[in-house]
Amino acid sequence: MNRERTYTWGDPAELVAAMGREESHLAWMQGMIEGRLPAPAFGATLELRPVEASRASMTFAMPLREWMLNPAGVIHGGVLATLLDSAMTLAVIAHLERTKIATTTTLTTHFVRPLLADGSEVRALAQVLHCGRSHATARAELTDAKGRLIAHGDAAFAIVPAPFSDV
Repeated sequence: MNRERTYTWGDPAELVAAMGREESHLAWMQGMIEGRLPAPAFGATLELRPVEASRASMTFAMPLREWMLNPAGVIHGGVLATLLDSAMTLAVIAHLERTKIATTTTLTTHFVRPLLADGSEVRALAQVLHCGRSHATARAELTDAKGRLIAHGDAAFAIVPAPFSDV
């Protein structure tokens, strides 16, 4: 039996423009958390969402769905790596001046245990280890609804001009 999935997303240009209007990257992230700003299209695709944002850490959540399964019947590692990468990227961006963003240059993910598509939610908590003018690093942990470690990872980032920046 075939399954079908339908979803909508906001205009990506609106989200980028809002980044340029907000007083800080943290305010921009808070706008997504509060629903004042649309989630990125890939966030709608994966149903991942930011739930907490501060300069100290970034937390993302995502429900575990059947369409995320790999051929072995567990949640695909690429979906989980994307969740970790998203949390780490925004954790770094929270440290940057408004005219800069971060883009991932290296991502390492370590999977500890498999996940089933049971509809429960996983959370990724990310923290910045280093944030310089041109390079940053971060670490994140992914836990299941019972608080068990599922995966952890670290990443390196290039600091680049924001898409709306003249700099």
